[in-house]
Amino acid sequence: MAVKGLIAAFAGALLALGGSGAIAAEFTIRGSHAESIESPLHKGWQVFESYVESASGGRIEVTVSPASQLGSIKDAMEQAKLGAIEMAQGDEQTLDSFYKPMMILAAPYLFDNDEEGRAFLNSDFFMEVREKMAKESGLRLLAASSYGFRCFTNNVKPIRSAADMAGVRMRVPPSPMSLAMVQAMGGSPTPVPWEELYGAMQSGVVDGQENPVGVVLDYSFYQVQKYLTLDNHQLGFNTLMIGEQFFQSLPPDLRVIVVTGAQMAAATEYGERNYQARVSAVDQLREHGMDVYAPTQEEIDSFRTATREPIQAYLKQELDPAFVDAVYSEVAAIRQKLTESVSQ
Repeated sequence: MAVKGLIAAFAGALLALGGSGAIAAEFTIRGSHAESIESPLHKGWQVFESYVESASGGRIEVTVSPASQLGSIKDAMEQAKLGAIEMAQGDEQTLDSFYKPMMILAAPYLFDNDEEGRAFLNSDFFMEVREKMAKESGLRLLAASSYGFRCFTNNVKPIRSAADMAGVRMRVPPSPMSLAMVQAMGGSPTPVPWEELYGAMQSGVVDGQENPVGVVLDYSFYQVQKYLTLDNHQLGFNTLMIGEQFFQSLPPDLRVIVVTGAQMAAATEYGERNYQARVSAVDQLREHGMDVYAPTQEEIDSFRTATREPIQAYLKQELDPAFVDAVYSEVAAIRQKLTESVSQ
């Protein structure tokens, strides 16, 4: 009986130790993003959590807070920079607040398609930009995924070329580049906070807006917008950012696991977003009554031609002109390489 009692006591002690977290993780990653738990982005973060915890053998514990529970995208990036949390979502609209050269990612008509954008993000050229950002801003870009091209919608008329933008009151985010883009086409760029956008379209304060088609569907913009133009003027990016000080505190083997997990997360989001942008969202918007138009290459060129000089002039005012030229040269080289690979 005494032996049985000792065994029972020992077993109880083991259970108590396990329940109290005696085998604790060496590192904790608290991450934040702004989208819902149903979004492709959140699914990517779930893959990150599962992979990192498993591959690290429990040495890293990951906690993900979705739907801006820890603040806006910019707020969460600031927290990651300061070490209040370890990781945060970034995007092409906010990265330049922490490292100005990143504004290049928001340049309209920089990329013709997703593959060019993905190749640029993985290029040696951009890897150097990422390293400089990590050193100068305290935030490291681990991986990025395109969430679809931004496209124009409006409730006035079909927009099939740059000339059709004349007179259209187009809502833009509070971005000088977006203002310059719409203005160059002859439209009337109107900054409106995101929270007020639906009401502004409904009341006629603005005629249209520009966002990826998945956003147009998810936020029911089809209820107050008639025309959608698949002009693909700006490739949206979601990025997984990590505080550089925390990242460098990890042993090399765990850094590899974190980077790999981030890349898996980005690939997960990209796959679902791409299908949504090309098929499901477009089909559903048509079913909801939207007039969806895919411009010809000649019409796309009219958008690009109208905006090229004003946008490059703006970028060269804000950044080193040599850097801006190098970015466009890098994209041109990627485009040529992709074209040659297809034709072989």
